[in-house]
Amino acid sequence: MMHHEGDYRMSHSEKLKVRALEVPYQGRKASMVVLIPDDIEGLSYLEEHLSADALAELLQDLSVSSEIQLSLPKFKVEQSTNLEESLKALGVKDLFTSSADLSGISPKAELRVSKVVHKAFIEVDEKGTEAAAATEASISCDCACKDAEFVVDRSYMFLIRCHDPDLILFTGSVRRPKGVSHQI
Repeated sequence: MMHHEGDYRMSHSEKLKVRALEVPYQGRKASMVVLIPDDIEGLSYLEEHLSADALAELLQDLSVSSEIQLSLPKFKVEQSTNLEESLKALGVKDLFTSSADLSGISPKAELRVSKVVHKAFIEVDEKGTEAAAATEASISCDCACKDAEFVVDRSYMFLIRCHDPDLILFTGSVRRPKGVSHQI
């Protein structure tokens, strides 16, 4: 479990039944937002009810709270997804057959794409965040003194966002985080 004390932007959504805390990265061009359900078993509710509009409202409502004690488990998430079926559903079908026209990239006949795999990786620890094995940032903490806590002691959702332009780069959920006092 990592512990930091500092000023963070926070918000709460009654509709989503979730508290949000934003951890700024060095340079403040990106940040990680941790969404912790009010209810210990509320992650499924959050995942079912989270929409683009509800997330935009939650992020817009983030405001500075001073001297927050943040307790966050270290985590690492890796996922590989075969995109062939998704691409076919979007109409990209010939690419996977011998009738694909790939003459612009190779003179060989009957070329086709055999596999498209998307791999995502994110690791958060005391050193900061490493995502997609290509982007690295460090957690920046401005310390102060007030007795408010944001303890991530249950399953939660996180997102990594860029601020200019305003984009969500990664999103994920962590179930049964290691290093917490109890497991769900």
